[in-house]
Amino acid sequence: MRYSRKFVLLVGCVSLVTHVAAEKAHAAVTHKTVSPRKKIQVPVDQNKKVPRKEIGSRNNEYLEVHGSGVISASGVTGQQFGGGLMTKETGDKSVSTVTRDFIAKQSPTQSAFQLMKLTPGANAASSDPFGMQFGGGGFSVRGLDASQMGFVYEGIPVTGSYNSIVNPSEWADTENLEKISLEQGSPDVTTPTVNASGGVMTLFTRNPSHNFHVMADATGGSYNMARGFMRVDSGDLGRSGIRMFVSVSQTEADHTRGAGHDSKTHVDVGVVKDWGKQSNTKLTITYGNFNISNYNYPTAAQFKAGPGYNYTKDYDNGTNSKYYKLHQNPYEALLVSAPTKLKLTDQLTFNFTPYTYYNYGTTGFGGVVSEDAVYSGLNKYQVDLNGDGKIGGSSMVYEPYIEQTSRSGFNTNMAYATRHNTLTFGYWFQYENDNLFSQYGRVKANGSPMNPWGDSHYYRQADGSPYYLMASHSYITTNVLYIADTLSLFHDKLKITAGFREAMVNRQGTNSLPGTPYHMGVNTAEPLPNVGMTYTINSHHQFYINGSTAFRLPTTNAMYESTYNGAVTGAANLNLKPEYTISEEIGYRYTSDKVMARIAFFNYNMTNRLVSTMIYRGNQQIPSQLNGGGQHARGVDFELGTAPIHHFRPYMSAEYLDAKIDNNLYVGNNALPTKGKNAVMAPKYQLGFGLDYDDGTWFGNAGIKWVGKQYSTFMNDESIPSYVQADLTAGYRMHNIGFLKHPEIRLNIVNLANNHYLSGVYSVQSNAVATKGVNGGTVAKSGTPSYYVSTPFMAMATVSAGF
Repeated sequence: MRYSRKFVLLVGCVSLVTHVAAEKAHAAVTHKTVSPRKKIQVPVDQNKKVPRKEIGSRNNEYLEVHGSGVISASGVTGQQFGGGLMTKETGDKSVSTVTRDFIAKQSPTQSAFQLMKLTPGANAASSDPFGMQFGGGGFSVRGLDASQMGFVYEGIPVTGSYNSIVNPSEWADTENLEKISLEQGSPDVTTPTVNASGGVMTLFTRNPSHNFHVMADATGGSYNMARGFMRVDSGDLGRSGIRMFVSVSQTEADHTRGAGHDSKTHVDVGVVKDWGKQSNTKLTITYGNFNISNYNYPTAAQFKAGPGYNYTKDYDNGTNSKYYKLHQNPYEALLVSAPTKLKLTDQLTFNFTPYTYYNYGTTGFGGVVSEDAVYSGLNKYQVDLNGDGKIGGSSMVYEPYIEQTSRSGFNTNMAYATRHNTLTFGYWFQYENDNLFSQYGRVKANGSPMNPWGDSHYYRQADGSPYYLMASHSYITTNVLYIADTLSLFHDKLKITAGFREAMVNRQGTNSLPGTPYHMGVNTAEPLPNVGMTYTINSHHQFYINGSTAFRLPTTNAMYESTYNGAVTGAANLNLKPEYTISEEIGYRYTSDKVMARIAFFNYNMTNRLVSTMIYRGNQQIPSQLNGGGQHARGVDFELGTAPIHHFRPYMSAEYLDAKIDNNLYVGNNALPTKGKNAVMAPKYQLGFGLDYDDGTWFGNAGIKWVGKQYSTFMNDESIPSYVQADLTAGYRMHNIGFLKHPEIRLNIVNLANNHYLSGVYSVQSNAVATKGVNGGTVAKSGTPSYYVSTPFMAMATVSAGF
């Protein structure tokens, strides 16, 4: 539905209706843009004063600023290091954090992947500039992709055990994000994840304000993009200790290449209950409803040949399976969590985070099927698909990939702290239920599926049951026990931490396709120790070192490995082993009032690397995995950022990565000579640069990312070249205008130079050309890799204000 412009107008109307109440609620609060060397005082957290050193960690709008500073409706302070791309870190692992000063100045449609792309080691391949495509494009850190990472949104582990796919478009709108942290190495023992060989991304939303507040923005741009957003903060509700916010947004846009239109309705709710001075509960509810069309991801040859690989707007009388309406992706998602912290005594703290996640959606495909060869599992049927009363010829059918996922659990621990020691022990439990099915759907005369969701209007057998292409159900139960202890010595200069996790996972599955194994199951248990140490010389210099272990389970859908040659065949595949990683890291941090800098040297060794790829069942693209064997990597990360220097805040990051494959890759009875080859999706060099300017009135932000060559096959016989992308922000922040508080106008430009390039690997292959095997003979090519395509030049203008 294309109703975004109506939604934008509705936002404006609601804002006008609420401005009287907003002005009354703000009568005791002064909002000003601060000029240099001017001191203002405004309330923070019920009149608690926040010193300048805490700016950047506080949540949002009201603060005391000494010297140059900014107050804005969006939470920008103008003080955070590197323009919001760095914060002070003191732990024993590498962590990079992006905060409000950066997030609030980017396009409001940017995904979390794109927001993190300037940080060391992070490589984000865009799928669209509007943050609506399922999966959010490619993302990797230190040569390990998103399927090998943990993602935690307000305490919820959001990566699916079934397919290891994570979808950032489901998470909070950017206006509600307070910060995003990226641990480039292995996870902490308390992190609720069992698939984080490549690090962890953690996202936090902005807490509700203590004062009544309304904030709204409207965005329009290239490709008929339109978006409206409104957030209402209740302020403190009497003496109950409760405050809350509710926000809603609507986004619409055409595709940047090929035919297609995307629509997203999103709601965020946050409720905080303060139980005492250091005790609180934060309820987070996030809901999204999506009606999008998929992009097609080309091979290198298709990309070079031109735009013909894209999905098209014409159906061509039933012969064109690339018609865009056959590739729709409607879905909805609900995320709920309630992290609770209770300070029981001065020494004892109890943490408890219950959560639930639900997703129901369809990835659509179109295919021409012969009426005398309609397969369901190993069974072959004759079906009158076109309704002419005869069997013969072929017809276009809709082949949806329908997934229903529910995931619930809790993560709880107790922390006992004394002067020199902190002991933490806890337990994480999760139960996940995944139902995947697909049937032959009916198509209208104009090429549109009768039901884009695919769960009705399909061809049925005589008994009323559908002809299934897929019908699997999986159940995953996860139990993790963990303990950690931190010892502080020499007046807290030296801190030593040791931790241990025992992860136990039970995977059960059923496959209802005729002629295939019905039930399969496997239990996995892994011990996961880690150790770390920090030594702080003084307030400016700190060293750290750590050794960690992590593992990652094969995706549950890999248990149903099969081939497609008209019929689905195959047996249960329980031979994929868990991926196991041992990593080490040593680093140095420099922190002063003006400069932050850090460097980290890292090494990891991995066995049974599970590489995510796509396999094809007819025209359907099915997420799958293959065992890439052993892999090791050595490298160095660096980043530098400054506090404001005449209103400028530069930032830079760099990574050198040497990732190699440790063994030959077996293919049947032969092997490919892959030992010593470069790892796939692991650019050797990456550089990031950011420059922020903000004098309280005029502001701007520039970001440039250069990514080196990336291989897309284990044999290194196909790759994509290096690329560079530059994005730009420019804006003007006004004084209050009547009931409008800090209105601002912002221009965001994506891909300023309009470079056209392949931005990442979508589907990895073992070898793109026939290769002589280790045992002699020839190993046929496994397939042709496909790729993400860069976003073209586009501009978006945003108008926002508080009320």
